[in-house]
Amino acid sequence: MSEPVKQGSAKQSPATATESVAAQAARTRLEERVAGIESILISVPMLLLEIALILSLFVPYANQTKTDEDPEAFNLFFFLAGFADRDDDGDPEAASILFASAFLVLIVVIIGTICTAPMLAGKRVSSRAGATAVTFIIVLILGNIGAWMVMLMGVYADSPWTIGPALPLLNLGTLLAAMIAFMPGYRRIWER
Repeated sequence: MSEPVKQGSAKQSPATATESVAAQAARTRLEERVAGIESILISVPMLLLEIALILSLFVPYANQTKTDEDPEAFNLFFFLAGFADRDDDGDPEAASILFASAFLVLIVVIIGTICTAPMLAGKRVSSRAGATAVTFIIVLILGNIGAWMVMLMGVYADSPWTIGPALPLLNLGTLLAAMIAFMPGYRRIWER
């Protein structure tokens, strides 16, 4: 009686092997599809955040309108001129240097985020690379808040300044960067 059992199990073995190969092929196809969807889910916001942050460096942060002149637009690099501001005695103006320093830090942080954030779009991001990108994103969030505070102080102080399109672009880039860095679904993608 043991003889037929052995033949029966020998007959099931090729069928099981065929099912196993088919299941493994289906699993491989499914893994490839999931990897493709994950790549799209992280690549599209990453591309948008890169574009938004690059544009925020060059489009106007503020517009100044005077009644007797044409409106002037100032991008982020304009505020670095505060390092050269002098008072009537020729001494550097502390407030101008403070604001110029803050905007210089913001420029460095934006450029740092532009350079490090794409690391989060890859697979198997090292812990050091992930920590560096996340640190830049945290400082970018703080810089974004600071830029809004400076611009809103100017707007509400009855100055001739109006907010330009760079701040909404910076908001968009910061929001997308924060989403990729901190949302659990995105973290699972780049922390694998």
